[in-house]
Amino acid sequence: MLYKIRISGLILFLCTSTFMFGQGDYQPIPDLLPEDSLQTKKTYRPFEFNLTVKNMHLWRGYRVTDEAMTAANVYYVSKDGNFKAGLWGGVGFAGNYTEFDYYISYDFKNWSFAIWDINNYTDFPEAEIFNYDRSETSHFIDVSVTYAFKEFPLQTSWSTIVQGRDTYITSSGDLRNAFTNYVEASYVLASGRDWNLGLYVGAAFSFKSETHFYGDRPGFNNFGATYSKTLKVFDKYEIPVSATAMWNNLQDYGALQVAINLF
Repeated sequence: MLYKIRISGLILFLCTSTFMFGQGDYQPIPDLLPEDSLQTKKTYRPFEFNLTVKNMHLWRGYRVTDEAMTAANVYYVSKDGNFKAGLWGGVGFAGNYTEFDYYISYDFKNWSFAIWDINNYTDFPEAEIFNYDRSETSHFIDVSVTYAFKEFPLQTSWSTIVQGRDTYITSSGDLRNAFTNYVEASYVLASGRDWNLGLYVGAAFSFKSETHFYGDRPGFNNFGATYSKTLKVFDKYEIPVSATAMWNNLQDYGALQVAINLF
């Protein structure tokens, strides 16, 4: 029962943290798709793609890969910009990291809903691409809901893994889905015309098991800061860049990610 008490404390902290911050401009939660890459342009184009280069890849407190990598995002966007569906792929420069995801999302006022089929098959070289058996698959399906406050630059999200390789072993030896949850809040601490500094904190837990997808106990597994700015090249081109410092209390490590959104 101890981990259930810890879970209640984590949820209470993240809910009350929405009243602890000041004012600033809205900034997306780190590690979501870049906002500018998904917005509807003045001239509507239903299909788009972009390319990001990183020195490493961070996601929800995970150091997914420590090698430099590229991330490609190819997607369809509706004319009103609210519905999106696409493919996201990441590849490490040294060839030690490979990922291929599918996603859909829908925005409604301050809310955003998304379903991701995440397939990081780096450590599953023999996995079949359409095999979703939890004992064999390289996939996991993540469902999330995000709310962005208009009155102040705070954004909160709740994500649950509903299928795939998010598992635990019961006392009787059976393999079951853990239905791991991840909750996060981010806030823009300061901003200027072409830059902003955001803080974020995230926690992970499961109602089914103390062990979960992000660690062996519930706790804060992802907190840090992201500095974003627009880099001007030849006084003609503008390239979004960001640096994210991350600490993971469950895994006892930290990391610094630098990302360049080329187009």
